[in-house]
Amino acid sequence: MENQPHKALETLKLIKNPSQLSTKEHAFFALLMSQALDKNAIDVESDSLIQIATEYYTNRNDYKKAGYAYLYLSRCARNRQDAKKQAEALLHATPYAIECKDNKLLGYIYSDKALVYQNQNLIDSMLNYNKMALKAFLKSNDKRNSVVMMFEIGYAHFQKNQLDSAIYYYKKAEYEAQSLDEGLLSSSIYRLLGLAYYEKEEYALSLYYIRLSTKISDVYDYHKYILLARIYSKIGSLDSASIYLEKSKKISSSTDYYSVALDIAEKRNNIPDALKKAKDLILAKDSDFQRTLTTSFAGMEKKYNYERIAAENKTLIIANQRNKIAVLFLLLGLSGIIVIVLLWRYRHKQIQLKQHQLLVEKEKENNQLLQQQINMQNALIKNVEHHKKTAIKRLVPSKSSYSISEEESIDSMALYDELISSIDGLYNGFSKRLKNKYPQLTTTDILICCLLRAGFESGMIASVLDTQTDSFNVRRARLRKKLEIEHGVNFSNFLAEF
Repeated sequence: MENQPHKALETLKLIKNPSQLSTKEHAFFALLMSQALDKNAIDVESDSLIQIATEYYTNRNDYKKAGYAYLYLSRCARNRQDAKKQAEALLHATPYAIECKDNKLLGYIYSDKALVYQNQNLIDSMLNYNKMALKAFLKSNDKRNSVVMMFEIGYAHFQKNQLDSAIYYYKKAEYEAQSLDEGLLSSSIYRLLGLAYYEKEEYALSLYYIRLSTKISDVYDYHKYILLARIYSKIGSLDSASIYLEKSKKISSSTDYYSVALDIAEKRNNIPDALKKAKDLILAKDSDFQRTLTTSFAGMEKKYNYERIAAENKTLIIANQRNKIAVLFLLLGLSGIIVIVLLWRYRHKQIQLKQHQLLVEKEKENNQLLQQQINMQNALIKNVEHHKKTAIKRLVPSKSSYSISEEESIDSMALYDELISSIDGLYNGFSKRLKNKYPQLTTTDILICCLLRAGFESGMIASVLDTQTDSFNVRRARLRKKLEIEHGVNFSNFLAEF
């Protein structure tokens, strides 16, 4: 399974009637088959197979198999783009991984959680879980996955425009990958290094790493050619830029391709070609925008707006074509005037494109706000579920005499951090401002303030903290003293005005 997963899959397929196996063997078969399909990069959307394993191992004390079963259940949900089910399955997998102390499994869970946050564009949470995954893989001596997490952490820093931090982790991954002898892995690291140096405008280093990436592996070469074309265009080697741009024709529908082509045409003062490439670029961006609309939360409304704008653009293009035909037949001798008119229209199109982009950014902000509210609700549910499980473990004696472990305490703090992060998104970094002014506050103090700021009642906050309401009221009174709130001032009003 680990070294030759394709042979594992072939062997499992020799079992023609797995339903005739015993219940225990059938569950183990379902787990192994799901694992083999995943390792062979065969995306399975249906969870009917892996649920045989989850239902069996949930009621057994085999924590490791139960953890892996829920991990592959989450990946089935990921393959069918069901983010809610994916998150629920990962939440179930986590305590099993902690119980069996399987750091490799824990690393897989944290890295998959990081991917969920990446898809939601929550880069800070993505970075946090990637770092947790790296620690877990290092503990399990899994060098390959540790390297992968290093450049994933670097990529998170890259998305936050923290280029020096991104390069630090890329270099760290490069050093560790030397002993693995995996061309694709090294090529990916060099490609990311080249991209980071390009953004820093250090074009010589960027060129060096992209060339190195191309020599090691031909995977993703078309994207490397685009970047090479960009670099050569920036340093003024337009012929080389054109050569690499030509090599990337298979992705010629991308906005990157037309953006580079437009840049080269402008630097060559080729106005007709620049106008054509500008039109192609606008059409490519329109196409990207249309694909985004079909997957957005408010898809129907935005689709209507897009179709209206597209119709207006089409009308403008038709009018432009008629004007050009008339000019060509009637004013052949005034080619200079035609060029001026076309340049004006090109600039007009750029203004329209900027307005279009502002509309998209506004919709993204609305979606992010909605997602932050959902995250806060999910974090509350996770917190309650976690305390429920903790309470059961306290009441029910276990054969292995398990107690509340340090890992469970850490998991509680992670849930608290998720709640604080969600409320920060809604109230403009409220916890950070509170911590800066009152550094003596604990994490729990900060959480209480955040929940009060979000309008939660005392009873609900006491449930989140797994404490009695009377104890919470005492804690709240102490917190008023820490914040130096004068007598007669309403606590919630004080936080609302903070």
